[in-house]
Amino acid sequence: MAVEISLPRVRIEFIQRRQLQGGPLQKLARFTIERGVRILIVTTLLALLTGYAILSFSSRKDTLDFAQFYAAGQMLRHGLGAQLYDLSAQMSFQSALARVHTFYSHPPFEALLFAPFALVSYKTAYALWTVFSLSLLIFAACLLERAAGISATLSSLLRFPADLGLVIVIFAMFSPVTTCLLIGQDSLLLVAFFSLMYLLLARNFDFAAGCALACTLFKFQFAIPFAIVLLFAHKWRALQGFATAGAVLFGISIGISGPNVLVAYPRLLFQEKIFQQLGDLSYVPNIRGLLALIFREHGRLFLVLVAIVSLLVLWAAGRNWREHRVTLSFSAAVLASLLASYHAYSYDLSFLLLPISLLLTEIRENWESHPIRVSNIANVVFFTSLVPLFIPPLHLWLIVHRLYMLMAIPVAAIFAASLQFIRTTGKRPVSEP
Repeated sequence: MAVEISLPRVRIEFIQRRQLQGGPLQKLARFTIERGVRILIVTTLLALLTGYAILSFSSRKDTLDFAQFYAAGQMLRHGLGAQLYDLSAQMSFQSALARVHTFYSHPPFEALLFAPFALVSYKTAYALWTVFSLSLLIFAACLLERAAGISATLSSLLRFPADLGLVIVIFAMFSPVTTCLLIGQDSLLLVAFFSLMYLLLARNFDFAAGCALACTLFKFQFAIPFAIVLLFAHKWRALQGFATAGAVLFGISIGISGPNVLVAYPRLLFQEKIFQQLGDLSYVPNIRGLLALIFREHGRLFLVLVAIVSLLVLWAAGRNWREHRVTLSFSAAVLASLLASYHAYSYDLSFLLLPISLLLTEIRENWESHPIRVSNIANVVFFTSLVPLFIPPLHLWLIVHRLYMLMAIPVAAIFAASLQFIRTTGKRPVSEP
């Protein structure tokens, strides 16, 4: 009788051990399969976007902005750095590639980046630059995920498990980013450096953050306004890094184009009539573009008004900077820099991925910890303003009808909401006695 009872017990214990061993293995197998499927989907979507950009090159080559960068790299390879801002020289190089519709107008040091791309054919260089730009986007997403946990925020908002792959796909499908990738612009380089700067500021590496900001001087219309915000915020260590790295890049630019660049570059930006005709304020989504819609005359008084409003926006961002709320403060500063920029195009709105992602994370964290302190009005303004930004056909419609400056309205609304978030959730908590 004892033997008959012991055998079932042994069998039951054996089965239980198999279940305990098999359970975790089955979970691991499911996790591996699910992760593999997600990676496959993300890779496929990014490959489709990249493949379309490369395979449609021949039909779109006359509309690609990449021609200006490739031509600048070619000029440096031919030892023509001193003629970098000679429009006739630029036209001779660009016309051999495609129809000339824009000119290289960035500082000389950025042209060094494109010199290696000029070693291969124009089509191959465009393909390599597209892959490189996509890598920059992935790099920025990884930095934001590491610093702010963007995937956790998406999981909370979408009510299903999200991961870094979904973040990357959403970033790539953002209309300004897609435009940037397709036409070969360099705005994703800006996104990568600003993402790095946020990570450094969040970890109190202010000097290194300032150096990262200086690296964005290839689009100085955004870098300088952000530096002004740092000035208003009394971020002296970051400004030291900005000045130091900026001086190095200034020296590199002089080495590339010679001392005459100090005259030739400003002349291109402010006096060259052919270059000035390329700028249409109907496509500029910032304060300058929005005011141009209101005021017909664009003379000196108009520029003074733009300067005053822009400085007020930068001052508001700087005076509301809170060291214990770096995420909110940085987001407001980025939005202020975009609004106060002298010049911006649709692809430059790729820049918005940073403040939008960071503000979403702050809203989630503050709602979970202090739901009463989160402003409902600011939430409504913020989420309502996201709607037009994430409707791709609307971007196209505004461009076609020359009304893209209206995109400055949701940007300004998000900026106002970010300031309200700082005031309502950015107060330093009072310590208990």
